[in-house]
Amino acid sequence: MSLRALEPIRQAVNSGEFGRAQVLWKECAAGLAADLSNGCLTEARLKEVREMVEWSRMVALGARAHLQDRLNSLHVARKYEPPVPGHAHRIVAASF
Repeated sequence: MSLRALEPIRQAVNSGEFGRAQVLWKECAAGLAADLSNGCLTEARLKEVREMVEWSRMVALGARAHLQDRLNSLHVARKYEPPVPGHAHRIVAASF
C-alpha cells in the first residue's frame, strides 16, 4: 500500500464524506494487516498512516464541533421564536 492509497481517504475526509472515509479506512486496515502478516510493513509506512489518522481525527472533530454549534444555534433560535398557534377558536363558524 503506497502513499497514493491514502489519498482517497484524504479526499473523502476533506470533503466531509465520512461514511466513504470509514470504508476506505477499513480497506487500509486490511491492507496493513496483510502487509504485517507478509512481513513487509515498514516503520515509514506506519508513520504515514499515523499522520493520516491524526489529520483525519482533527478534521472530523472540527466538523463535529461545527455541526454541534449549528445545532445549538437552532435550539437557541427555537426558544426565541413565537409559539405556533394551535387551532384558532372562531366565534362564528360559517359553512356553505
